[in-house]
Amino acid sequence: MQTVALLFTVFNRKEMTLDCLRLCYAEIEAVKAEARYSFSIYLTDDGSTDGLSEAVQGQFPDVHIINGDGTLFWNRGMIAAWKAAAEKDFDFYLWMNNDTMPVNGSFAALLENSFYLGHRAIVVGTAVDSEGNLSYGGRTGKGRLVKPDPEIPVPCDIFNGNMVLVPKSVYEVLGTMEPKYTHGFGDFDYGVRAMKDDITVVVAPGILATCDRNPGIPAWRDASLPLGKRYHALMSPKGRPFGEQFLYDVRKSGILFALFHFLSINIKVIFPKRTR
Repeated sequence: MQTVALLFTVFNRKEMTLDCLRLCYAEIEAVKAEARYSFSIYLTDDGSTDGLSEAVQGQFPDVHIINGDGTLFWNRGMIAAWKAAAEKDFDFYLWMNNDTMPVNGSFAALLENSFYLGHRAIVVGTAVDSEGNLSYGGRTGKGRLVKPDPEIPVPCDIFNGNMVLVPKSVYEVLGTMEPKYTHGFGDFDYGVRAMKDDITVVVAPGILATCDRNPGIPAWRDASLPLGKRYHALMSPKGRPFGEQFLYDVRKSGILFALFHFLSINIKVIFPKRTR
């Protein structure tokens, strides 16, 4: 029997997290019926203040909770969950976001496509928003979402980390996300690193989850805010800190593009054209 670790990092959003876990357990039960896989869940609670850990322990006592102090954010929180799971040497690591609700058959589809590819590829699940539009999943090198085929996996370059299956063979090459990133970049960077190591990345067939996009525009592009606040938002963990953006750009496209992008981001902050 092969083993699968589901990885989460969360901060507050207690009810959403509980809803997501309920759906995940339903998917787990459906797959477990075939007696081919066993599952464990590792969840980093990065300093939640809404009683999230207590609620999870009360309803799902077998979830392994890793406690953060509020400074991990998404990327480093996922690394903490992954490192805890890796001590048990799982066959698969399944990244999940607590705002990403799996649909019926989603976990089976990820694992079936991994089997089809010899358990040597990263398999990405596609999500749609409440209006049925693609919201998260595999992307081209230019960042455009890749529309999944209804029946066969299709290649992608980078991907959102909302629902991603990483087999042990890939983990042994790439390890976890890059710890130099705080919140963002870790998922896209993982795709860049996979490409450089000739690791196949595919989008699984069909729509496997629902998840709405984050509303509004980034604060650092909001013309209604003063320049100082725009730069503060840009440099915050959930913005685009210069060092992290530069590292990602160099890895993906080289130093010249990274320098150009650094200038273009500053221009967008200084001369924003958008308001909320």
